[in-house]
Amino acid sequence: MAEATGATIKTQLEAGSYPDNTLSADNIFDYAQYEARRKYPSCEVVVVQPESTTETKKSTEKTVAYEIRYYTRNLGARTDEAATQKSVEDVILAQIESMVLQDHKVVLESKQWTRQQVQRAGSHPAYLVSTLRVTVRNIVTTTATADGTLKFKLTGSTVDNAPGGDYTYTNVFDVDLASGYRDVEEGYVGSNIPLHFAGHIQGSFVCSIMVNAADMGTTGEKINKMDKLTALGEKPEYRFEYTNKTADESTITNVFDCEIDRVQALYRTNDGVVFRLIAKLISDITVTIS
Repeated sequence: MAEATGATIKTQLEAGSYPDNTLSADNIFDYAQYEARRKYPSCEVVVVQPESTTETKKSTEKTVAYEIRYYTRNLGARTDEAATQKSVEDVILAQIESMVLQDHKVVLESKQWTRQQVQRAGSHPAYLVSTLRVTVRNIVTTTATADGTLKFKLTGSTVDNAPGGDYTYTNVFDVDLASGYRDVEEGYVGSNIPLHFAGHIQGSFVCSIMVNAADMGTTGEKINKMDKLTALGEKPEYRFEYTNKTADESTITNVFDCEIDRVQALYRTNDGVVFRLIAKLISDITVTIS
């Protein structure tokens, strides 16, 4: 994935059309100048927050921040200086807004100007500095250790183009398992209280999977194949093993067979691509704890 750097931002800024006697390729730098040797006017591009991450079990947010600082020396013509400063700021902002800072699932792109008047100190002249802080945040697949894992079990599954072995889905969350049997009532003469009999099994399995390339493919366990019929025109049967951690750090394991009723593809703003599986149980759930 492409990510802007000080050098690429410098190149982007050099392409702007600035007022005379302000910025050009000769006074735009991709590093901070020493104060005593700073050029006026000049522009610096500095990475002030290198790539940082915030991880959850669901996804990882990557944040990068840059500062673009435009310096001009005070010459006394304050009104004209402020107008020229604003013109340069507008060009810098336009150049940054036309640039791709990240190319994958950007959820935040903040650009904020501040302007500061710095008074003369010792031998250093008074100057004006405009600072554009650019913050970019995007979403990628989490690398955090999942509490729960979902595994396709080859033994017990009936799918076309079966894989060579079991497969573990990389990022599964919001799992909902329900099981039981239908209740069949039957009335009889002499009583208003019906008899109750066990009917067919009823149960459901619902989960969300944050999709990456490994979860898609041509074999039967892949998410994009789950809602397809077999060559015989039947629904495939899946055996899944779902494990999760209990509050006392034990591991609980659920093994069950199901048929996929439907697969929902959820393309949400500010989120990764999520496929939601909705399945009907065709077996009891075998639960073990260790």
